[in-house]
Amino acid sequence: MKLFATSDKDQSTRLKRLSMALTLYGVCLLMGGVVIRTNLVSIDGVAFAWLSFVVAVVQGGIYGAIRSGYSTRFEDPSLTLFQMMFGVAMVTYILSIVLPESRGAVLNGYVLILLFGIFQLNKSQYLLAAFGCIASYAGLILFQAMDPPDNFSLKIETFQWIVISVICLSFTSIGSYIRSIREGLKESRVGLVSSHKEITRQRDELQSAHKELQNALRQLGELAVRDDLTGLFNRRQFSETLNTQIAVAQTTGAPFGILLVDIDHFKAVNDTYGHLSGDDILRSFSHIAMKCLRKTDFIARFGGEEFVILLPNTEKADLLECAERVRCYVGSLSFDNICDGLRITVSLGASHYLEGESSEALLGRVDEALYLAKDSGRDQVVYQA
Repeated sequence: MKLFATSDKDQSTRLKRLSMALTLYGVCLLMGGVVIRTNLVSIDGVAFAWLSFVVAVVQGGIYGAIRSGYSTRFEDPSLTLFQMMFGVAMVTYILSIVLPESRGAVLNGYVLILLFGIFQLNKSQYLLAAFGCIASYAGLILFQAMDPPDNFSLKIETFQWIVISVICLSFTSIGSYIRSIREGLKESRVGLVSSHKEITRQRDELQSAHKELQNALRQLGELAVRDDLTGLFNRRQFSETLNTQIAVAQTTGAPFGILLVDIDHFKAVNDTYGHLSGDDILRSFSHIAMKCLRKTDFIARFGGEEFVILLPNTEKADLLECAERVRCYVGSLSFDNICDGLRITVSLGASHYLEGESSEALLGRVDEALYLAKDSGRDQVVYQA
Protein backbone atom coordinates (compact mmCIF):
# COMPACT_ATOMS: atom_id res chain seq x y z
CA MET A 1 0.00 0.00 0.00
CA LYS A 2 1.39 3.38 -1.03
CA LEU A 3 1.57 5.88 1.81
CA PHE A 4 0.58 8.95 -0.19
CA ALA A 5 -1.53 7.53 -3.01
CA THR A 6 -5.06 6.10 -3.05
CA SER A 7 -7.73 5.31 -5.61
CA ASP A 8 -9.40 8.62 -4.69
CA LYS A 9 -7.73 11.41 -6.69
CA ASP A 10 -8.74 14.19 -4.26
CA GLN A 11 -7.51 12.22 -1.25
CA SER A 12 -4.21 11.48 -3.01
CA THR A 13 -3.78 15.22 -3.67
CA ARG A 14 -4.34 15.98 0.02
CA LEU A 15 -1.84 13.31 1.06
CA LYS A 16 0.74 14.70 -1.37
CA ARG A 17 0.31 18.15 0.18
CA LEU A 18 0.77 16.58 3.59
CA SER A 19 3.95 14.85 2.34
CA MET A 20 5.40 18.28 1.52
CA ALA A 21 4.66 19.46 5.05
CA LEU A 22 6.20 16.28 6.50
CA THR A 23 9.30 16.76 4.36
CA LEU A 24 9.66 20.35 5.58
CA TYR A 25 9.23 19.28 9.21
CA GLY A 26 11.80 16.54 8.69
CA VAL A 27 14.34 18.95 7.20
CA CYS A 28 13.78 21.48 10.02
CA LEU A 29 14.15 18.83 12.73
CA LEU A 30 17.29 17.48 11.04
CA MET A 31 18.76 20.98 10.86
CA GLY A 32 17.84 21.51 14.50
CA GLY A 33 19.67 18.33 15.43
CA VAL A 34 22.75 19.47 13.51
CA VAL A 35 22.61 22.89 15.20
CA ILE A 36 22.48 21.26 18.65
CA ARG A 37 25.23 18.79 17.74
CA THR A 38 27.59 21.48 16.46
CA ASN A 39 26.69 24.03 19.18
CA LEU A 40 25.95 26.70 16.54
CA VAL A 41 23.04 27.87 18.70
CA SER A 42 22.35 27.11 22.34
CA ILE A 43 19.14 25.01 22.44
CA ASP A 44 17.92 22.75 25.23
CA GLY A 45 18.27 19.20 23.83
CA VAL A 46 15.45 17.85 26.02
CA ALA A 47 13.10 20.60 24.88
CA PHE A 48 14.00 19.88 21.27
CA ALA A 49 13.34 16.16 21.79
CA TRP A 50 9.87 16.91 23.18
CA LEU A 51 9.25 19.25 20.24
CA SER A 52 10.16 16.45 17.80
CA PHE A 53 7.82 14.04 19.63
CA VAL A 54 4.88 16.48 19.51
CA VAL A 55 5.47 17.13 15.80
CA ALA A 56 5.51 13.38 15.08
CA VAL A 57 2.30 12.74 17.05
CA VAL A 58 0.34 15.64 15.51
CA GLN A 59 1.47 14.93 11.95
CA GLY A 60 0.65 11.26 12.43
CA GLY A 61 -2.83 12.24 13.57
CA ILE A 62 -3.33 14.49 10.53
CA TYR A 63 -2.16 11.69 8.23
CA GLY A 64 -4.61 9.27 9.84
CA ALA A 65 -7.51 11.73 9.54
CA ILE A 66 -6.85 12.31 5.84
CA ARG A 67 -6.07 8.69 5.01
CA SER A 68 -9.21 7.38 6.71
CA GLY A 69 -11.41 10.01 5.08
CA TYR A 70 -12.39 11.51 8.46
CA SER A 71 -11.08 14.92 7.35
CA THR A 72 -13.79 15.15 4.66
CA ARG A 73 -16.23 16.08 7.43
CA PHE A 74 -14.54 19.49 7.61
CA GLU A 75 -14.83 22.45 5.24
CA ASP A 76 -11.14 22.02 4.30
CA PRO A 77 -10.44 18.27 4.03
CA SER A 78 -6.70 19.02 3.76
CA LEU A 79 -6.78 20.54 7.29
CA THR A 80 -4.59 23.35 5.94
CA LEU A 81 -5.51 25.97 8.54
CA PHE A 82 -5.04 23.54 11.42
CA GLN A 83 -1.65 22.52 9.99
CA MET A 84 -0.61 26.18 9.70
CA MET A 85 -1.70 27.12 13.23
CA PHE A 86 0.20 24.13 14.58
CA GLY A 87 3.25 25.35 12.64
CA VAL A 88 2.83 28.83 14.16
CA ALA A 89 2.86 27.28 17.63
CA MET A 90 6.01 25.29 16.83
CA VAL A 91 7.88 28.32 15.40
CA THR A 92 6.89 30.43 18.42
CA TYR A 93 8.11 27.70 20.77
CA ILE A 94 11.45 27.51 18.93
CA LEU A 95 11.75 31.31 19.16
CA SER A 96 11.32 31.00 22.92
CA ILE A 97 14.24 28.54 23.34
CA VAL A 98 16.85 30.07 21.00
CA LEU A 99 19.05 33.04 21.86
CA PRO A 100 17.62 36.49 20.90
CA GLU A 101 20.39 37.09 18.31
CA SER A 102 19.33 33.93 16.45
CA ARG A 103 15.66 34.86 16.12
CA GLY A 104 16.04 36.74 12.84
CA ALA A 105 16.68 33.46 11.01
CA VAL A 106 13.92 31.52 12.85
CA LEU A 107 11.33 34.18 11.93
CA ASN A 108 11.54 32.86 8.36
CA GLY A 109 9.42 29.98 9.68
CA TYR A 110 6.36 32.24 9.81
CA VAL A 111 6.89 33.09 6.14
CA LEU A 112 7.10 29.40 5.17
CA ILE A 113 3.87 28.73 7.06
CA LEU A 114 2.01 31.47 5.20
CA LEU A 115 3.37 30.21 1.89
CA PHE A 116 1.97 26.75 2.70
CA GLY A 117 -1.61 28.03 2.59
CA ILE A 118 -1.31 30.43 -0.30
CA PHE A 119 -3.53 28.37 -2.63
CA GLN A 120 -5.94 26.90 -0.08
CA LEU A 121 -7.15 29.55 2.37
CA ASN A 122 -9.73 32.25 1.81
CA LYS A 123 -9.08 35.82 2.98
CA SER A 124 -10.58 35.43 6.47
CA GLN A 125 -8.65 32.19 7.06
CA TYR A 126 -5.44 33.81 5.82
CA LEU A 127 -6.02 36.76 8.16
CA LEU A 128 -6.48 34.34 11.04
CA ALA A 129 -3.18 32.62 10.21
CA ALA A 130 -1.35 35.96 9.82
CA PHE A 131 -2.72 37.31 13.12
CA GLY A 132 -1.76 34.00 14.71
CA CYS A 133 1.88 34.69 13.73
CA ILE A 134 1.72 38.33 14.83
CA ALA A 135 -0.03 37.67 18.15
CA SER A 136 2.19 34.68 19.01
CA TYR A 137 5.40 36.64 18.56
CA ALA A 138 3.96 39.65 20.42
CA GLY A 139 2.96 37.37 23.31
CA LEU A 140 6.44 35.88 23.42
CA ILE A 141 8.04 39.35 23.52
CA LEU A 142 5.74 40.52 26.33
CA PHE A 143 6.32 37.33 28.31
CA GLN A 144 10.11 37.59 28.05
CA ALA A 145 10.09 41.35 28.71
CA MET A 146 8.84 40.57 32.24
CA ASP A 147 11.97 38.48 32.92
CA PRO A 148 14.43 39.30 30.10
CA PRO A 149 16.95 36.60 29.07
CA ASP A 150 20.57 37.46 28.24
CA ASN A 151 21.05 39.77 25.21
CA PHE A 152 17.29 40.55 25.15
CA SER A 153 16.59 43.96 23.60
CA LEU A 154 12.99 45.15 23.70
CA LYS A 155 13.79 47.75 21.03
CA ILE A 156 15.14 45.19 18.56
CA GLU A 157 12.39 42.69 19.36
CA THR A 158 9.75 45.37 18.78
CA PHE A 159 11.34 46.33 15.47
CA GLN A 160 11.39 42.69 14.37
CA TRP A 161 7.74 42.33 15.41
CA ILE A 162 6.77 45.35 13.30
CA VAL A 163 8.60 43.99 10.26
CA ILE A 164 7.13 40.48 10.57
CA SER A 165 3.67 42.02 11.09
CA VAL A 166 3.96 44.03 7.86
CA ILE A 167 5.17 40.97 5.96
CA CYS A 168 2.42 38.72 7.35
CA LEU A 169 -0.32 41.22 6.51
CA SER A 170 1.19 41.69 3.04
CA PHE A 171 1.05 37.93 2.57
CA THR A 172 -2.64 38.00 3.51
CA SER A 173 -3.43 40.41 0.70
CA ILE A 174 -1.14 38.70 -1.81
CA GLY A 175 -2.30 35.20 -0.89
CA SER A 176 -5.98 36.11 -1.19
CA TYR A 177 -5.32 37.82 -4.48
CA ILE A 178 -3.44 34.83 -5.89
CA ARG A 179 -6.25 32.49 -4.81
CA SER A 180 -8.84 34.69 -6.50
CA ILE A 181 -6.78 34.61 -9.69
CA ARG A 182 -6.41 30.83 -9.42
CA GLU A 183 -10.15 30.37 -8.93
CA GLY A 184 -10.79 32.67 -11.87
CA LEU A 185 -8.51 30.56 -14.03
CA LYS A 186 -10.38 27.43 -12.96
CA GLU A 187 -13.71 28.94 -13.97
CA SER A 188 -12.20 30.00 -17.26
CA ARG A 189 -10.96 26.50 -18.00
CA VAL A 190 -14.38 24.98 -17.14
CA GLY A 191 -16.25 27.43 -19.37
CA LEU A 192 -13.62 27.45 -22.16
CA VAL A 193 -14.21 31.18 -22.58
CA SER A 194 -10.95 32.71 -21.35
CA SER A 195 -9.28 34.91 -23.94
CA HIS A 196 -5.57 35.12 -24.67
CA LYS A 197 -5.50 38.75 -23.52
CA GLU A 198 -7.06 37.91 -20.14
CA ILE A 199 -4.63 35.04 -19.56
CA THR A 200 -1.70 37.33 -20.37
CA ARG A 201 -2.96 39.96 -17.91
CA GLN A 202 -3.40 37.41 -15.14
CA ARG A 203 0.06 36.01 -15.83
CA ASP A 204 1.54 39.51 -15.45
CA GLU A 205 -0.35 40.00 -12.19
CA LEU A 206 0.98 36.68 -10.89
CA GLN A 207 4.52 37.74 -11.79
CA SER A 208 3.96 41.02 -9.96
CA ALA A 209 2.68 39.14 -6.90
CA HIS A 210 5.71 36.86 -7.11
CA LYS A 211 8.02 39.88 -7.06
CA GLU A 212 6.24 41.20 -3.97
CA LEU A 213 6.74 37.84 -2.28
CA GLN A 214 10.43 37.91 -3.19
CA ASN A 215 10.76 41.43 -1.75
CA ALA A 216 9.09 40.33 1.49
CA LEU A 217 11.47 37.37 1.81
CA ARG A 218 14.45 39.64 1.07
CA GLN A 219 13.37 42.09 3.80
CA LEU A 220 13.17 39.27 6.32
CA GLY A 221 16.60 38.04 5.27
CA GLU A 222 18.04 41.55 5.73
CA LEU A 223 16.57 41.64 9.23
CA ALA A 224 18.75 38.69 10.23
CA VAL A 225 22.09 40.32 9.23
CA ARG A 226 21.60 44.10 9.50
CA ASP A 227 21.67 46.48 12.45
CA ASP A 228 18.27 48.20 12.50
CA LEU A 229 19.60 51.63 13.58
CA THR A 230 22.60 52.16 11.27
CA GLY A 231 21.82 49.78 8.43
CA LEU A 232 25.32 48.33 8.76
CA PHE A 233 25.92 44.61 9.21
CA ASN A 234 25.43 43.35 12.76
CA ARG A 235 27.84 41.57 15.08
CA ARG A 236 26.54 38.12 14.16
CA GLN A 237 27.19 38.69 10.46
CA PHE A 238 30.64 40.13 11.24
CA SER A 239 31.55 36.98 13.20
CA GLU A 240 30.63 34.80 10.22
CA THR A 241 32.61 37.03 7.83
CA LEU A 242 35.62 37.04 10.15
CA ASN A 243 35.67 33.24 10.40
CA THR A 244 35.47 33.01 6.62
CA GLN A 245 38.34 35.47 6.22
CA ILE A 246 40.44 33.49 8.71
CA ALA A 247 39.85 30.34 6.65
CA VAL A 248 40.97 32.19 3.50
CA ALA A 249 44.07 33.52 5.26
CA GLN A 250 45.00 30.05 6.49
CA THR A 251 44.76 28.75 2.91
CA THR A 252 46.39 31.58 0.96
CA GLY A 253 48.51 33.31 3.58
CA ALA A 254 47.06 36.68 2.54
CA PRO A 255 47.23 39.25 5.39
CA PHE A 256 44.18 41.02 6.72
CA GLY A 257 43.69 43.62 9.44
CA ILE A 258 41.01 44.61 11.94
CA LEU A 259 40.04 48.08 13.20
CA LEU A 260 37.91 48.52 16.32
CA VAL A 261 36.38 52.02 16.44
CA ASP A 262 34.89 53.54 19.61
CA ILE A 263 33.20 56.94 19.90
CA ASP A 264 34.90 59.03 22.58
CA HIS A 265 32.73 60.28 25.47
CA PHE A 266 29.58 58.93 23.82
CA LYS A 267 27.81 58.48 27.17
CA ALA A 268 28.29 62.18 27.89
CA VAL A 269 26.72 63.05 24.52
CA ASN A 270 23.71 60.87 25.32
CA ASP A 271 23.38 62.34 28.81
CA THR A 272 23.66 65.92 27.53
CA TYR A 273 21.65 65.85 24.30
CA GLY A 274 19.50 62.73 24.66
CA HIS A 275 19.46 59.28 23.11
CA LEU A 276 17.81 60.45 19.89
CA SER A 277 20.79 62.71 19.24
CA GLY A 278 23.09 59.80 20.06
CA ASP A 279 21.22 57.73 17.47
CA ASP A 280 21.81 60.47 14.86
CA ILE A 281 25.53 60.26 15.55
CA LEU A 282 25.54 56.46 15.28
CA ARG A 283 23.67 56.61 11.98
CA SER A 284 26.33 58.92 10.53
CA PHE A 285 28.81 55.99 10.68
CA SER A 286 26.94 54.31 7.83
CA HIS A 287 28.79 56.71 5.47
CA ILE A 288 32.25 55.47 6.47
CA ALA A 289 32.14 52.61 3.95
CA MET A 290 31.67 55.00 1.02
CA LYS A 291 34.01 57.74 2.28
CA CYS A 292 36.93 55.78 3.74
CA LEU A 293 36.89 52.12 2.70
CA ARG A 294 37.38 49.95 -0.37
CA LYS A 295 34.59 47.86 -1.85
CA THR A 296 36.26 44.74 -0.50
CA ASP A 297 36.36 46.05 3.08
CA PHE A 298 33.65 45.12 5.60
CA ILE A 299 32.21 47.34 8.34
CA ALA A 300 29.72 46.33 11.04
CA ARG A 301 28.25 47.72 14.23
CA PHE A 302 29.98 45.74 16.98
CA GLY A 303 27.72 46.92 19.77
CA GLY A 304 26.75 50.17 21.50
CA GLU A 305 29.06 52.90 20.21
CA GLU A 306 31.66 50.44 18.83
CA PHE A 307 32.18 49.60 15.16
CA VAL A 308 34.52 47.05 13.61
CA ILE A 309 36.17 47.11 10.18
CA LEU A 310 37.75 44.10 8.43
CA LEU A 311 40.30 44.88 5.69
CA PRO A 312 41.38 41.90 3.50
CA ASN A 313 44.79 41.88 1.76
CA THR A 314 46.07 44.79 3.82
CA GLU A 315 49.59 45.37 5.13
CA LYS A 316 50.36 47.36 8.29
CA ALA A 317 51.04 50.68 6.54
CA ASP A 318 47.77 50.53 4.60
CA LEU A 319 45.88 49.48 7.73
CA LEU A 320 47.16 52.46 9.71
CA GLU A 321 46.51 54.79 6.77
CA CYS A 322 42.89 53.60 6.63
CA ALA A 323 42.54 54.02 10.40
CA GLU A 324 43.75 57.63 10.16
CA ARG A 325 41.37 58.23 7.28
CA VAL A 326 38.44 57.04 9.39
CA ARG A 327 39.59 59.06 12.41
CA CYS A 328 39.95 62.26 10.39
CA TYR A 329 36.66 61.73 8.55
CA VAL A 330 34.68 61.31 11.78
CA GLY A 331 36.47 64.28 13.30
CA SER A 332 35.43 66.42 10.33
CA LEU A 333 31.71 65.74 10.83
CA SER A 334 29.69 68.57 12.34
CA PHE A 335 26.43 67.87 14.15
CA ASP A 336 24.96 71.38 14.11
CA ASN A 337 21.46 69.92 14.12
CA ILE A 338 22.17 68.70 17.67
CA CYS A 339 24.24 71.63 18.90
CA ASP A 340 26.10 74.36 17.00
CA GLY A 341 29.71 73.33 16.47
CA LEU A 342 29.27 69.86 18.01
CA ARG A 343 31.94 67.46 16.83
CA ILE A 344 33.02 64.02 18.00
CA THR A 345 36.22 62.01 17.95
CA VAL A 346 36.98 58.32 17.86
CA SER A 347 39.67 56.05 19.25
CA LEU A 348 40.84 53.10 17.17
CA GLY A 349 42.54 49.82 17.98
CA ALA A 350 44.29 48.07 15.09
CA SER A 351 45.91 44.69 14.56
CA HIS A 352 46.64 41.96 12.04
CA TYR A 353 45.65 38.31 12.02
CA LEU A 354 48.46 35.99 13.13
CA GLU A 355 48.77 32.51 11.64
CA GLY A 356 46.88 29.89 13.64
CA GLU A 357 45.14 32.52 15.77
CA SER A 358 41.48 32.18 16.77
CA SER A 359 38.97 34.93 16.11
CA GLU A 360 38.59 35.48 19.86
CA ALA A 361 42.36 35.98 20.31
CA LEU A 362 42.50 38.42 17.39
CA LEU A 363 39.59 40.48 18.70
CA GLY A 364 41.15 40.39 22.15
CA ARG A 365 44.33 42.02 20.84
CA VAL A 366 42.38 44.62 18.91
CA ASP A 367 40.32 45.41 22.00
CA GLU A 368 43.52 45.80 24.03
CA ALA A 369 44.84 48.23 21.43
CA LEU A 370 41.61 50.23 21.63
CA TYR A 371 41.90 50.36 25.42
CA LEU A 372 45.44 51.75 25.09
CA ALA A 373 44.23 54.38 22.61
CA LYS A 374 41.53 55.56 25.01
CA ASP A 375 43.82 55.36 28.02
CA SER A 376 46.42 57.48 26.20
CA GLY A 377 44.11 60.41 25.63
CA ARG A 378 41.64 59.24 22.96
CA ASP A 379 41.29 60.53 19.37
CA GLN A 380 44.17 58.36 18.15
CA VAL A 381 45.11 55.01 16.63
CA VAL A 382 47.06 52.32 18.48
CA TYR A 383 48.42 49.25 16.69
CA GLN A 384 48.82 46.02 18.68
CA ALA A 385 51.16 43.52 17.04
